[in-house]
Amino acid sequence: MDSLTQITLGAAVGELVLGRKIGNKAMMWGAVAATIPDLDVFARLWMNEIDALAVHRGLSHSILFALVAPFFFGYLTDRYYVSGLHQRSRVRWANVAVWILFYTLLVSGILFLFKSASIFIIALVAVICIGIGVLLVRHWRRSYIMSVPSPLHADYKDWVKLFFWAIFTHPLLDAFTAYGTQLFVPFSDYRVAFNVVAIVDPIYTFPFLAAVTLAATMARDSRLRRRVNIAGLVWSTGYLMLCSFNKLHIDKVFADSFAARGIETNRFTTSPTIFNNLLWSGTAESDSTYYLGTYSLLDSEPLIQEFETLPRQQTVSDAAPDDHAMRILRWFTNGYYYVIPLANGTYQFNDLRYGTFGGDGPIEDRFIFSFILTPGENGMEAKQKQPDNRDMGKDFQNLWRRMMGQDLVAERSGQ
Repeated sequence: MDSLTQITLGAAVGELVLGRKIGNKAMMWGAVAATIPDLDVFARLWMNEIDALAVHRGLSHSILFALVAPFFFGYLTDRYYVSGLHQRSRVRWANVAVWILFYTLLVSGILFLFKSASIFIIALVAVICIGIGVLLVRHWRRSYIMSVPSPLHADYKDWVKLFFWAIFTHPLLDAFTAYGTQLFVPFSDYRVAFNVVAIVDPIYTFPFLAAVTLAATMARDSRLRRRVNIAGLVWSTGYLMLCSFNKLHIDKVFADSFAARGIETNRFTTSPTIFNNLLWSGTAESDSTYYLGTYSLLDSEPLIQEFETLPRQQTVSDAAPDDHAMRILRWFTNGYYYVIPLANGTYQFNDLRYGTFGGDGPIEDRFIFSFILTPGENGMEAKQKQPDNRDMGKDFQNLWRRMMGQDLVAERSGQ
């Protein structure tokens, strides 16, 4: 899931494991540990885009990494405190600088993510960011500026335990999304994807974040602090369970809709659309056709009334059927893809797993993830396609309308 959600989960896990011993530092180190698996995004600095795509959510998200890495990071953290390095003035100010930079980048990313959302959502996000910033300032003043930090009552085993749970829960949460997580690397590159929650879901994140933030304001030995933090974890687990039940219901709706319309499919996949768990997208595959549909839990009809179709076009070039880029993209999409020939031997590769975004324009141009394949010296070179002058505000309006039960497919067809 998104970085803010993973940081929140890591902070809550850190508090649960070590909060009574070291207070808010347990949240801080839990958040740091939960960020470590996603550092694989920096692979793009030395890899091409398609290889970096294969690396992301790979080894750093594996069960093996969660079993081995905590011993290393636990040792470094233990040495940091045992040596007294954290008490030196320059280190304390460096910590403040790092946190300011980290928080600035985080807030910038969050605001960019929600830039096309409604005024209410933007205001809510801004208030949450300001609130967390105030708490961080208080923490900096108390822990780094106005007093010399005292030695912590945590040993090597404590740090290993904290890093294990914070790192281990990161890929487990990612596995609940549709993106896919390689839990079994290096033994298998199978991508575990339960498809029950969106990569970004404010209904999951904000109550969880509010509970963790509230707990951080309380004394570390307070029973209420522990209960509030546990309440956040209960919300996290309960929401995922609710989404799982929604997934079972949606799968039945799609299966019944195909049967009612006499559509024979080889397989199909469903997943929630971005920012919510009300509206779900589904893609079915037959021998010659893809069927794409959406269903909202607020729809008045029990079945899907209309499907959009695409021919099952999956050929790029007969001369390069085993092209490196194509192999990775076929694996990445689990075989749910559609290829459009363009000019000069280039192709557009559409990932069908997430369905389309918005309700306007040709279906070929409405997929959330698309790649442009260009012939190169070593085969096809793939780059993710960026939206061309899209009206994101209108796209979000269409998303909201469809969530609320309006049939945009019927509107486009004039029904």
